Amino acid sequence: MEKQMKLLLSQITEKFNEQTKTLTTEITKNVMEALDEKLKILREENNDLKTKVNSLEQKISYYEKEKRRNNLVFFGIDGKGKTELELVDHIKEIVEESGTNLDSQEISNIQRIGKQSENNFPILISLTTSWKKHLILKNKRHLPPNVYVKEDFPKNVLEIRKQLQPKMEEERKKGNIAYIKYDKLIVKKPGTINREKRKRETTKSPNTQSQKKQNIVNTTKIATPQNSAREVIKPSILAYVSRDRSNSMPELPKNK
Repeated sequence: MEKQMKLLLSQITEKFNEQTKTLTTEITKNVMEALDEKLKILREENNDLKTKVNSLEQKISYYEKEKRRNNLVFFGIDGKGKTELELVDHIKEIVEESGTNLDSQEISNIQRIGKQSENNFPILISLTTSWKKHLILKNKRHLPPNVYVKEDFPKNVLEIRKQLQPKMEEERKKGNIAYIKYDKLIVKKPGTINREKRKRETTKSPNTQSQKKQNIVNTTKIATPQNSAREVIKPSILAYVSRDRSNSMPELPKNK
């Protein structure tokens, strides 16, 4: 009898262990499936948030770039004690010394920025046009001594440009054409620019270009002090007006 009880107890224990193992496996499986489903939802939400953050960062970067697109920063200008109007006149005089004409109406904003260096603050000006900004930068080598001008960049872009500076100098030592455009280093082989220019020139049709010039240009003769005549090409405004008017006016219906 005792042996039968022991055998029965052993069978019950074995069955109980099997059921426990089965239940544990099922419960673990169900829990893992539920966790996987939750994690999948969290991953999708996380990816959506990353996409939105990247999109917002790109928009902020774009607006930051556009806001500073017509800005210039002057260094080495003594602006201490000067009013805003006096600063504008002072900047105009300095820019005109480099050979670039600058009107007060072309400056939309002016302010002191950064830290003071002796009596000089960096002075930021906002121009109304991009072409005037590029003209000032083109003639910056003619500015007075100790006065220099730079483009206005965000802080993160300035850091990137600072890191790219040694790489640019290294490429130039190799004989390559290297320059920093906003936050990217552009490197070209010496003969690349000439090939690109030739490609652009070959894409234009000579006949088409000459026909356009003949349509919009009048040739007149002007007497020189030596009593000789030379041809001077001047654009004809009437040619532009007549051409635009003929293109813009609708064709009138013919009388039957």
